[in-house]
Amino acid sequence: MKLSSSTLRKAAELQERIEQLQHELDSLLETGDESVTPAAESSAQSRDGGRERVRRPAKQQSEPKSRGRRSASPGGPLAPAVVKVLKSKNSPMSVSEILDGLTANGYKFASPEPKKNLFARIYRLKGVKQVGPGKFSAE
Repeated sequence: MKLSSSTLRKAAELQERIEQLQHELDSLLETGDESVTPAAESSAQSRDGGRERVRRPAKQQSEPKSRGRRSASPGGPLAPAVVKVLKSKNSPMSVSEILDGLTANGYKFASPEPKKNLFARIYRLKGVKQVGPGKFSAE
């Protein structure tokens, strides 16, 4: 299957949104906060035509159960992890070198093909700039 740049861009945007939502979910589960974030509120309104939603209180559980979701990466979101790897070397790096650094730092990708995922997303990561063909550094 041949992937176009627009398809890769859309996939990267979706992956980034998934990571943001996963991070929000993890922080909500850790703090037990019942508030709704603006992003979650706007997406809920778009799904049900702007009608007000009633939130039910969450059931209290003694131990959290796994629902088949991936665990959050130890490094957190991708952008800060990539910036950390780039700053550790202080010279431009290729995607393969960055991927090796991420793996060495314990970063885990949800994607079965992390190199393709990183390649698609690196051009849009905050704190990362392209300094040559296939070479990146921290801003």
